Amino acid sequence: MGAWSVLTVERAFAFSMGQRRLFTAKSIVQIARTVRLLDCSSPQLSATIEDAAALGAWIMKARSRRVDAFVRALSLLSALAAVGSSALAADPFASNNGLYPSAWQGPFRSLSYNYPSGTDNGWRRVAPREPLSITNAEAYVKTLKVYLEPSMRSMIETPKDWDPAKNRWFDMPWMGTGQLTGTGIDPMSGREAILGAFSGQTLLKETFAGSGLTVDMQNHTVIYYDAMAAEMLGKLWANPFKPDRSGVSFPEGAMVVKAAGVTPTPEQWPILEGSTLWNVFRPAVENTQGPTHDPKSEAGKAKVLDLRVLQFDIIVKDSLASPQTGWVFTTFVYDKDAPGRGTWDKLVPLGAMWGNDPKFANEPGGTDPNGGPLQETWINPAAPQYAKATLGWGGRLSGPIDVAERHNVLLTNGQNVPVQRASSCLSCHGTAQFPFIANLYPSPNKTFPPEGQTFPMYVPGSDMWARWFQNRAGSVPQNQNKGAVALDYDMLIMFALSAFDAAAGNDVYVQDHADVH
Repeated sequence: MGAWSVLTVERAFAFSMGQRRLFTAKSIVQIARTVRLLDCSSPQLSATIEDAAALGAWIMKARSRRVDAFVRALSLLSALAAVGSSALAADPFASNNGLYPSAWQGPFRSLSYNYPSGTDNGWRRVAPREPLSITNAEAYVKTLKVYLEPSMRSMIETPKDWDPAKNRWFDMPWMGTGQLTGTGIDPMSGREAILGAFSGQTLLKETFAGSGLTVDMQNHTVIYYDAMAAEMLGKLWANPFKPDRSGVSFPEGAMVVKAAGVTPTPEQWPILEGSTLWNVFRPAVENTQGPTHDPKSEAGKAKVLDLRVLQFDIIVKDSLASPQTGWVFTTFVYDKDAPGRGTWDKLVPLGAMWGNDPKFANEPGGTDPNGGPLQETWINPAAPQYAKATLGWGGRLSGPIDVAERHNVLLTNGQNVPVQRASSCLSCHGTAQFPFIANLYPSPNKTFPPEGQTFPMYVPGSDMWARWFQNRAGSVPQNQNKGAVALDYDMLIMFALSAFDAAAGNDVYVQDHADVH
């Protein structure tokens, strides 16, 4: 293994095996011989981030040659040691946070990160080829769902049988590892082990009281990138220890999907009747909130939870359909009364959004003062009422799990607003940039509190509020400070870069939690 420090290698292996002893010299020689079987060279290792970056490139090359996972773990841990002690517990390619249910009899979903190159998903050959409008958006949305059915129906309806790699869907690195606390791994952090899901905000039962919700609920969400989108991820993370932030620009036709299940039972929320059952390994929603919440307690530990599928989003890079932002956001919601043989068929369009309607951004209500419709959002008039009840500001697209409606809002003019619709799909994703600066909502604060707690926001329709509701290309950051880099409307990249910075000790750039919603 060239000039790698034997002591570093010994310590890395001891760490990877969870032991407190060092390996013998004989073991090191055996490891070295194994590594030399690879048709690639190893860089020297010294305690510098530059050398760790070089070693990271070697790891990626080795990974592409299907190196034994044990050797891969050694290489990874050695590189992290070079970055610094704060990174020793981080693994950019961890599938989950390391917490597994002992009684679970099903599979655990693995991370898919063998990013392809030279791909074309064919969407532009079947998609309607004209700019979107409120008159043609429905056809676009329905065509999109039919196009993805072969690879997505099973993910929705038979999650235990669905494999992302076999279906050519890919994950984001740096998002699996859990956060280490004084008593172990925070069970709400990172991806959980069963589905590889992230956990979103808690939604108050008052939000959906009109449709019969009787308990507070939480969503748990999976996010995947198709092969075209993943090709760009491969460029961004060509070296996972030295991401190329300047290269974030998805190719035309790239797709991202997000699917979410929620915690209520059909008895607690009747609209979920008949929806597919998913499982995740997380603490129950009642044990993740409130003034007495203690994640270290027995009640705060993870358990296998039942979920019901509620929402499915498809996001497409399509500058012909969306000339100003380059993106089309679509949302489908579960409708128990829709025809069909399964949950996939009962996921009906809620709507589509391809712009923020900025000409109405300075109106207090966010709509046409003359009573006309929004021009860059289409809402399906036949969508179930529970989903239309929680649309975004001024009726812009926002799904039921997206928490566009916030309670107990304190405006910067001193006014307290009990309920405020405050965001939309595009206004939220438009904050994706490095470094992380803007709140996902129109707020002077960088972070936002749990739902129901006091949330400071700008006055709706004010110039500061309107900054969230502009149309910008994905290459233009919302906050154009010196050094700001736009991330092409991708929030998960923003959180992944933050996770990398946490591992590398760049604390000034760290966001504590990936607020997936």
